[in-house]
Amino acid sequence: MSIHSFDVPTRDPGEYLAILNARRWEKLQRQIRYVWSNEDYFRQRFLEAGIQSPEDIRSFEDFRRLPAFMDKTRHRESQDASLERYGHPLGLHLTTAPENAIHLAATSGTTGTPTFYVFSRKDLDITYEVLGRMFRVAGIRPGDTTFHAFGLSLWLAGITYVQALEAYGARPVAVGAEGGVPKILRYIELTRPRVLFATPSMVNQLIERAPKEIGKPVGALGIEVIYCSGEPGASQPLFRQRVREHYGAKVFDATGGAWHNGTITCDSEHSHGMHYVAEDYCFRYDLIDPATKAPLELKDGAVGEAIHTALEYEASPSFRNATGDILKIHVGECPGCGHFGTRMEIVGRADDMLAIKGVKVYPAAIQNVVAQFRPKVSGELRIRLDAPPPRVEPPLRLAVEAGEGTPESEWAAIGAAIEQRIRELLTFRPQVEVLPFGSLPRTGAKTKLIEIVGKGA
Repeated sequence: MSIHSFDVPTRDPGEYLAILNARRWEKLQRQIRYVWSNEDYFRQRFLEAGIQSPEDIRSFEDFRRLPAFMDKTRHRESQDASLERYGHPLGLHLTTAPENAIHLAATSGTTGTPTFYVFSRKDLDITYEVLGRMFRVAGIRPGDTTFHAFGLSLWLAGITYVQALEAYGARPVAVGAEGGVPKILRYIELTRPRVLFATPSMVNQLIERAPKEIGKPVGALGIEVIYCSGEPGASQPLFRQRVREHYGAKVFDATGGAWHNGTITCDSEHSHGMHYVAEDYCFRYDLIDPATKAPLELKDGAVGEAIHTALEYEASPSFRNATGDILKIHVGECPGCGHFGTRMEIVGRADDMLAIKGVKVYPAAIQNVVAQFRPKVSGELRIRLDAPPPRVEPPLRLAVEAGEGTPESEWAAIGAAIEQRIRELLTFRPQVEVLPFGSLPRTGAKTKLIEIVGKGA
């Protein structure tokens, strides 16, 4: 399987990372000088860190000791400032002339003002190359009809992905999640795609609704590959098993598109982490201690908060960007496909971490435990908090939806079993309420597992 277009001639994890770090440092020296030229934003961050010139950063280790220069809050503040100062929302951290910024993508803005990803022509070309590598890993072929059921809008997985598929030579049918489940199913039936791009939530919705909407199960639609992104869940063994049973398809879990980042699982019965496909273009897992912000040793099994730096990005680069992702990295041979390289697991989001009587837990971990109870439960759940995280006054309230056909007489026992399993695996006991099947809202976009509902709700 071809994941990289570059070769690192070793099978030793330590040597592999040393070679990669040396290559990163070569590119970083150019990128440091490049972003230093941005006086409105990046130079100010360097000066705040005590760096008087690019030459003050003498090594890869010096670079890793720099503080974070960007996070979501600073990104939004930079956009607001550039809108006021220059009349555009591309940010003070824009490092090219505005006329060279030829493509925009954005976050959904569900937690605040949308943040923009800005692409120059060079940035787009590299993005298409990185996404193309991911498409190849998923077994997508030039000429394939692919069905796009991610949200279109300005999301990275929307228009940017559609254009990347066209550049790759595939034929995307871009209905988008906005089209709604009935239209999506009708168009899949009409266009007969080989590949479906969708969030895990949408994949499950299509399973549930296909018999009623088109009179046949999703397995009759001929989909061979399902490419998931946008929310956790697609790496869970039970989800992958459900996809195989209902669609007869292979499933891949992916992240990517922002600042030349790209990761994807391999074709294996189980997920063994997400392969990095763009280590020559981005430094995605510069891990720091979430509390002290000190750099952590990069090695097999390391866990920490990720700082992201794009090594060649031109328009509005990610440079010392605190992503908020808590990652675990694996370095070595993948048990699933045999590829030697770096893989990651997303442990959780730093801003989603819950602290329950000293126990730190991430929503994805709770979701993984609940998924073990399928088909008695649907897999849909909500974590209902009195106030925003991280601190949670116990018990944590968890609303779990019953599976289709699970009788109400079994709900109490299922809830108790989930409470006990979470106690065993995550060391805290939640308060579980089992709800009727179909009572939790579905979405084809990212599903927010946390709801702030207040006391007594």
